[in-house]
Amino acid sequence: MIKRLIFDIDNTIITGVDFKIHIEKALREYGINDLEKLKIYLNNIKEYEKCHKSYEKDSYLSFFSKKLDVSLNEDFLKLLFSNLKNAVPKDNKKVESLIRSLYNNYELVLLSNYFEESQRNRLESMNINKYFSEYYGESIIKPNKETYFQAAGKNRPSECIMIGDDIELDINVPKSLGFNTIYVNKKNGDIERLTDIKEKILIK
Repeated sequence: MIKRLIFDIDNTIITGVDFKIHIEKALREYGINDLEKLKIYLNNIKEYEKCHKSYEKDSYLSFFSKKLDVSLNEDFLKLLFSNLKNAVPKDNKKVESLIRSLYNNYELVLLSNYFEESQRNRLESMNINKYFSEYYGESIIKPNKETYFQAAGKNRPSECIMIGDDIELDINVPKSLGFNTIYVNKKNGDIERLTDIKEKILIK
């Protein structure tokens, strides 16, 4: 019996968003106007995750300060989080309706590799943050197996479904640990979009 749904956020719950606009705006507000710096920042987001096991503010700021050859402090993160709060779809009524209905039948939690404050802000902008009881992926990020077991809470992996768009982080790794999975991908996923999920959960 499925008890808990574990959701990735970007390209799963939140889709169709151009992060570059919001990150560029944060950099400009911080006083960095060089577009080359924006490219460097974007190209090193995944690199940070390869080098670190968690999202920790001091480590994050130190890493990107070196990559950009500038001095970043917590003021930059405040600007970044403030801008990313707007990095959500303009119309999310279908997603909101879906999450609300799932909330009535399952435990809903989040597992997303980023700072909880920023991701929660975005879900708050979509009016769905209140439906997710817990957040994972800041103190220990995917694909470290500890974070999947933490996200399962008191449930067995077989009682959970990991839902996401990354074939390795959201599907292959948790599946190898005994979790059910639903791959959200327009080309070759179990479902094309999150709003198609209800029938797939019932199959589980």
